[in-house]
Amino acid sequence: MFVLSFSGRPGHGRSAGDPVPALLEAAQGIPLSLVAERTAGPEALALADRAESALELLLRALETGPLAVGIGIGAIERPLPASVREIDGPAVRAAESAQRAARTTSQVALAVRAVDDRQQDNAADAEAVLRLIGWMVLRRNRGQWEAVRALREDPTATQAQLARTLGVTQQTVSRAVKTSGWREESAAHPLAIRLLSMIDLTSSS
Repeated sequence: MFVLSFSGRPGHGRSAGDPVPALLEAAQGIPLSLVAERTAGPEALALADRAESALELLLRALETGPLAVGIGIGAIERPLPASVREIDGPAVRAAESAQRAARTTSQVALAVRAVDDRQQDNAADAEAVLRLIGWMVLRRNRGQWEAVRALREDPTATQAQLARTLGVTQQTVSRAVKTSGWREESAAHPLAIRLLSMIDLTSSS
């Protein structure tokens, strides 16, 4: 399982105030094991059982505002409670440790921790790949984010279709996609998913 722990970072990033409402709104529609919720103050928690869902939530979190993200991978106590705020187990503690580490990072505030000690190297590799992806995401402007988000939601859409969806010109979409680094970033997504899935395979038993 993938436990994602989010914490606001006052004084960092491009938006002021509490980033949690925007994060929870962005999380809607992502298939999660339990709905993401605020825990305390500018903090939130989410639980996913698939690497693809964890990655999508991470990408949306990076777009919403100044957040530190800790990802803990491993087992949680069963049966699942009604609220994600009530989950417990090794992966929860791993996520808390990851979030503390992420908050000390000045650039891409992200850390990955595996419950299984045998997976620590893979966790470090996953963290490195995700930070590179995050670095690209954080350097986009709003128009680039919107174009990339639309592409993630419908990878087969043409630029003309994206333009209609976003209410902009096709030229604007073309420029946004070209300057966003989306093709380079998306090429790294399968590697990130494989690494996260590999960790989860041995850490969740």
